[in-house]
Amino acid sequence: MKWFIFLLVIGGLVFGWVQYKDEIVKFVSEMGEDKPISEKSSNNETAPRPVTPEAPVDSNNQAAPPTETVDPIALKYPMPDFKPLEEYVDNWQKVPASAFPREIILKAKATFIIGDNVGSSTRAKGSKNIALSINNAQLVITPHKSSILRAKVAISDTNYKEVLNGEYEKYKERKRKLVRAQRERARAIAASEERETFPPSSGPATTVTVATASKLPKSVLNEYENKIGKMPSRDDQGRVALMVQSIEAGDVTEINLNEISHWGPVRYELVDRQPYWTGTVNYKTNSLFGTFDTEAMALIRNGKVEEWVYTGSLEEVP
Repeated sequence: MKWFIFLLVIGGLVFGWVQYKDEIVKFVSEMGEDKPISEKSSNNETAPRPVTPEAPVDSNNQAAPPTETVDPIALKYPMPDFKPLEEYVDNWQKVPASAFPREIILKAKATFIIGDNVGSSTRAKGSKNIALSINNAQLVITPHKSSILRAKVAISDTNYKEVLNGEYEKYKERKRKLVRAQRERARAIAASEERETFPPSSGPATTVTVATASKLPKSVLNEYENKIGKMPSRDDQGRVALMVQSIEAGDVTEINLNEISHWGPVRYELVDRQPYWTGTVNYKTNSLFGTFDTEAMALIRNGKVEEWVYTGSLEEVP
């Protein structure tokens, strides 16, 4: 009887296992599991993360901004500060005489007066004429320079503004090109003064491009003087005597002795592959498009100033 009851119990357990195996396994696994503390609140919302306060910035320990290197040559030869053309001509109310004559094209038909109003003639839109002057904000124009016909037209009825602005753009680029050339020469001088070695008079001569005369060894100075004459002398004001004589003789009209702000040193220099003694002067020039700092150079050989040129561009100075 006991065996029968035992077998009945065992059979019941086996039957229960077969029927409820999945639920029993799930129940046992949940009972033995160590659950971590939930990161969610009871209403299933994500718990906010703690905010880490930012560390205070110590102004005394801030990294210093990188220092910008200053180019002394660029400071010596700055790019010109070009103002709008309208400022130079007072918004086209005061155009200087140097802005004439200029060839212009009519944008509207114009009536020309013959002589002392003895007759008139018209010229069509698109015709070419010559602007002679400006009078009460109107252009005085003529068909050609030798004509006795005259007309007064509004500036806006011509392409005069476009013509002058076009010349201004060319002028600005020419000035920028001049400054770039001056900087290039100045860097060549600086490089030669830093690393140049002069050849002995008895050895093979190495031709240098540019050298400051005051720094030439005696033997090299003698060699150069044998080629192009004695090195030009300077007075107690730093002026080169030969250059002063050339200016006073009227060899250049743009340079006035009283307006020179700086005299540069005398150098031995190759210009267009020809050796010269050179000296520079700085002064201001006035033009239709403003006043600008200018540097000119005298090319000296055998005790004479042979030519005046703008440093860098080597264009002839008037």
